[in-house]
Amino acid sequence: MITEKTLQKLQYPVVLQDISKFAISSIAADKVLRMKPAQSFEEMKMLQEETAQATRLFDFETSFDLSLDDITETVSQIKVGSCLSMGQLLAVMRTLRTARLLQASLLKDYGIDIGLLQARACTLYADKRMEDDIDFAIVSEEEMNDRASDELYAIRKKIREINIEIKQKLQSYTKNSDLSKYLQDSIVTIRGDRYVLPVKQEYKGFVSGIVHDQSASGSTLFIEPMAVVQLNNSLREAVLAEREEIQRILQSFTDRLQPSYALLQNNVDTISDIDVIFSRVKYGIDNRCTKPQINDSGLIRIKNARHPLIDRKKVVPITFEMGGTTHIVVVTGTNTGGKTVTLKTVGLVTLLAMSGMFIPCSEESEVSYFENVYCDIGDEQSIEQSLSTFSGHMTNLRDIIDRVSADSLVLIDEVGAGTEPNEGAALAVAITEYLLNSGCRAVITTHYGKLKEYSLITDGITNASMQFNPETFEPTYKLVMGVPGSSNAIAIASRLGLKDCVVQSAKKYVNGDSAQLEKVLSNAEQIRKEYEDKVAEVEKLKHDLQEETEKSRKLNQSLSAEREKLLSGSRSEARKIVADAQRQCKEIVGQIKDMLNSDVTDKSLFEARALAKQLNNAMPEEEKEDDYVFTGDKLNFDDIKKGVSAYCPKINSTVTVAEVKSPSKIIVRAGNITMNVTADDLYYFKQDKKKPLLTHSRTAHRQVDSRSHSNEINVIGQTVDEAVQNVDEFIDRAVLNGLNTVWVIHGMGTGRLRKGLHEHFKRHPNIAEFRLGRPGEGDSGVTVVTLK
Repeated sequence: MITEKTLQKLQYPVVLQDISKFAISSIAADKVLRMKPAQSFEEMKMLQEETAQATRLFDFETSFDLSLDDITETVSQIKVGSCLSMGQLLAVMRTLRTARLLQASLLKDYGIDIGLLQARACTLYADKRMEDDIDFAIVSEEEMNDRASDELYAIRKKIREINIEIKQKLQSYTKNSDLSKYLQDSIVTIRGDRYVLPVKQEYKGFVSGIVHDQSASGSTLFIEPMAVVQLNNSLREAVLAEREEIQRILQSFTDRLQPSYALLQNNVDTISDIDVIFSRVKYGIDNRCTKPQINDSGLIRIKNARHPLIDRKKVVPITFEMGGTTHIVVVTGTNTGGKTVTLKTVGLVTLLAMSGMFIPCSEESEVSYFENVYCDIGDEQSIEQSLSTFSGHMTNLRDIIDRVSADSLVLIDEVGAGTEPNEGAALAVAITEYLLNSGCRAVITTHYGKLKEYSLITDGITNASMQFNPETFEPTYKLVMGVPGSSNAIAIASRLGLKDCVVQSAKKYVNGDSAQLEKVLSNAEQIRKEYEDKVAEVEKLKHDLQEETEKSRKLNQSLSAEREKLLSGSRSEARKIVADAQRQCKEIVGQIKDMLNSDVTDKSLFEARALAKQLNNAMPEEEKEDDYVFTGDKLNFDDIKKGVSAYCPKINSTVTVAEVKSPSKIIVRAGNITMNVTADDLYYFKQDKKKPLLTHSRTAHRQVDSRSHSNEINVIGQTVDEAVQNVDEFIDRAVLNGLNTVWVIHGMGTGRLRKGLHEHFKRHPNIAEFRLGRPGEGDSGVTVVTLK
């Protein structure tokens, strides 16, 4: 089990504090703070899958009701049959309601795998009748509904009637001019649950009744007149009966709940557990975390990992790899260069992944399960145990060496530091050698040249270094794998303003071999930096080229869409013309038939010939199939020469180039017509060799190959209604073009747009089936639609 000391050193509890802020209930927040890394690889896999399923679910729904009262003490009372208060019953009712609504939400068919969450939902206990009964009977923590029972209603009705009767009798005193003069005030008040009148001290003998109280000055006596004593007694009896009935109703609810006390406690545990899972998800979304691949082979491969407690705007991501034949990574570099942060990042990311958290890294990062994680980081000085810093570290390292196994991850910051350098270096190498032989995985930071040399010649150990600027000797906080780093202590001291004479003197005392190694490492760093700059330059060129390619693709799609729009309008107009011609033809034919059915005269024959001519004019001219296919590509100016044929959208016809004077002045002929055009007015076309060339007196009609029809539509940012309308038009065109499969891009977002489209797809007559995109297709941000 990972010790609390290790968790504290790696700041794991601080991250839990941040995660707990996303919890809805205080119970869940407390559970988050008590979270521990998984104690088996199977548990780690289960926790990661829970988080993954909840993350997928958040694409569809985020407004789950996870509000929860802590009814643990209430459940204990139910178990022993102790009568619950109205406030406690309301808390139970709210728990039942949350369980019912949460269960209904999680058991919906979202079309994704959320089996682990649904398994938890199935254990929730819902009792709608009990929930409704409590909700109806109890108005608030202090008030019960009159209709909670027939007996309670009758008692309260009686109380109201007695109250009215008492007030009427007492008002006969306050409104009677002969009696009101005995009263201090013309009001009715209450003392000790009894209705009384405020009578002046000197007139107490004039009002027959029972004295219940007097004012502080003694000038007023509160007297219950004999006329209302019996009514007050009846009221008191009714009030007691009311209390007894309320107590009976509360006990009745308690008795009804008693068989389900364990289920109610399970509701609290399950709802808070789901709240914890959603807290992990919300933290991951807020911190741009990704799902890691996991293993139990000791492989760690994290890309662009960020320490979660460092400001995202300031943190420098690291890319780190360890595993396979590499058991130990020795990290070197300048002081304050980020070695310790790297060490903590590797450890903390591992602990978070083992706790079911997504991690602050790029996608496809991989983290291993470890049976134990040990660390020696920071000042281990202990005044209580009379330990120096060095002794504290050695005590800690002793404990690590005694317990380490092949399933452990060990993190050591500045191994062997704090003592005589030669002996410290020897200890550092010996400790590293022992850890290597134990089979564990370890990350070790150091400044010792001996350990750098040892790591360079020993199998199973690889180097990494914190990058620095070779010109200014300032750290960049970037981790470079496979390359040992130089400490550059003397150079940094010089840059910080240490006197030159001291710097030069220090250089003389540096061991020759050590100085040579540092020089080699420095030169290697310079070469590596130059190589990285070249790679970055190539990557930029590649990125720019990809952007230009994407722009061209989008422009081509736009032109195709515009071309389709123009053709669609032309077809509609043509259909309208044909329909009008057919109607006119039918009318003329009808008139001719009427003439033939009657006596044929010269006049009727003349009229028939006129109608026949009219019929001939009304027939639409037969359209030939297109001889040219307009490709939509402009003619290159270099290809524009005398005699070249091209398509000119200005006149919707083919033309022949007669003379080229300049790009802005080109003379072309279309039949007998000569005109001036520019190079931008001329486009390529393909001739169908099976058909004869059209004369220029005929209009060339544009066709669009069905392959130019886009098989995807992007509706991101649209409302559901807008998207449904646009997608319907898109599917109609796809069916006409004979497409089998299309892609609808709606994005992830809140999931409302995807949900609305999926509901519409279920009823669409042209859709056979649909599914969410797979990895590489756009995941849950895309829906793949198969057409009938």
